[in-house]
Amino acid sequence: MYIRRDKSNLHFGRQARRRGSNFVLILWLVTMVLLAGVIWQFNTVQDWVLASVGVQPTATLDAITQAQLGERAYLAGDIERAIYHYGEAVRLRPTDIDLLFEYGRMLIYRSYAGRAYRYRAQEALEVAQRAVELAPDNARAQALLCLALLENGRPEEAIAVGLRAEQLDPTSAEARAYLSMAYRGAGRPNQAFQKADEAVQLDPNSLDARRALALGLAFVGRFDAAIQQYEQAIQIHPRFDALYFELAVYYKAQENYDAAIAAYDQVLAMEPDNVKAYTRKCETYFTMREDALAQEACEQAIQLDPTYPEAHRQLGMVRYTRRNYEGAIESFEECARLQEEQGVPLQEREIECYYLRGLAWALLARCDQAWPVLQDALLMNPSEQTKAHINEGLMLCVNYDEDYDISDIPTPVPPTPIPPEPIGIF
Repeated sequence: MYIRRDKSNLHFGRQARRRGSNFVLILWLVTMVLLAGVIWQFNTVQDWVLASVGVQPTATLDAITQAQLGERAYLAGDIERAIYHYGEAVRLRPTDIDLLFEYGRMLIYRSYAGRAYRYRAQEALEVAQRAVELAPDNARAQALLCLALLENGRPEEAIAVGLRAEQLDPTSAEARAYLSMAYRGAGRPNQAFQKADEAVQLDPNSLDARRALALGLAFVGRFDAAIQQYEQAIQIHPRFDALYFELAVYYKAQENYDAAIAAYDQVLAMEPDNVKAYTRKCETYFTMREDALAQEACEQAIQLDPTYPEAHRQLGMVRYTRRNYEGAIESFEECARLQEEQGVPLQEREIECYYLRGLAWALLARCDQAWPVLQDALLMNPSEQTKAHINEGLMLCVNYDEDYDISDIPTPVPPTPIPPEPIGIF
C-alpha cells in the first residue's frame, strides 16, 4: 500500500513544534519585559524582597550617626576607630565646625601613641586651619588651632590663638585648657596654672581642663597635686590610655616605681598588645635596676611590633649596662635604621642609639666604627651629660692602647630617658 508521507506522524510532529516555538517565544518576551522592570526598579524590589524575609537593607550612615559612633569608640578607648568615624562625619558635612573640632582632637590624642604617630598631629593642624578658614570667629575652631599648633612645636603661636579663642568664648573650658598647655609649652608656669585652674572652675567635668591642671601643677613640681588631678581625669574617662602614661611619669618623678608599673599594667589590661606600655615598663624596670625584667618587657614589645624604635633603644640600653656590647650594638643599629627608614630627622632621633653604640664600639676597640657614630651623635644637640659621654668615647679612641683590659673600664650607666616634648609623648 502506498503511504502518504505528508500525512505521517513526522509531518504532524513538525506542525506541533511550530506551535510550541511560538509559545516559547512569547514566554521569553514576557520574561525579558519583567526582568527589565525588575532591573529598572531594583532598589524598590530589593527592599521589598529583604522586607519579606525580615532583613533590612544596609543604609548609608549620616554624619550625625558617624559622629555618635566616633564618640562611642573614643569612650571605649579606641582612638583609631574614633578617627575613622569622625573622619566620615566630616566628609559628609565638611563645614561643620563641631565635627571638625572633634575630629582634630581625636587626631591629636592619637599622636600621643608615640613618635611613629606624630603625623596625626600634623593632620590635626590641617583640620584646625581648615576650621578657622571656614569660621574665623568660632571659638572652637580657634581652640583647636591653639592645641594643634602646640602639638606641632609652635607654643608662642598657640598662645596668641588661644587668647583669641578665650576672647571669642570666655565660658569655654577647652579654650582655657589649651591656652594653659600652650603657656606650659612656652615655659610660663604661672600663666599655665592660672588658665588651667580657670578651666576647671568653668567645667569640673572637662577631661582637657583636668589634664591641663595636672600638667601645670607638675610643671612647678607639685607632683602630689598633679597626681590627684590625673586621678579625677581618669574618673571622667577611665579608658583613655594617655592619662595613665602621663600619670606614670609623675609617679616615677617621686620614685614610686611600683605605682608607675601598675599604671602601665592598667593600660595592658585594656590593650594587651600596647607596645608603648611594654616599652615604658622596660624603661621603668631599667631605672629600678631590674635588668632581667626590663629585658623581658622590651623583648615583648619588640615581639608585638618589631618596627618600634623606642623598644630597640631601650633593649640596647639594658644590654649595654649588662656589658653585652655586641647585643647592644645590634639593638642600637636596628633603632637607628628604623628611624632613618621612617624619615625621622637626625636631630629628632633617639640619641642613645648613636652615642651608646659609639661607646660600645669604642669599648670593643673598634674605633673605625665608633668614631663616625660618635661624630653623628654630636650633631644631634646632645645634653651636657650626653656630650660628656661622647667625649669619653672619643678620648678612648684617641688614647687607644692595644693592651688595655676591657673589664677594668667601668661601664657608664646610661641616663634614664627624659620624656620629650611636646605634651603627650610620655
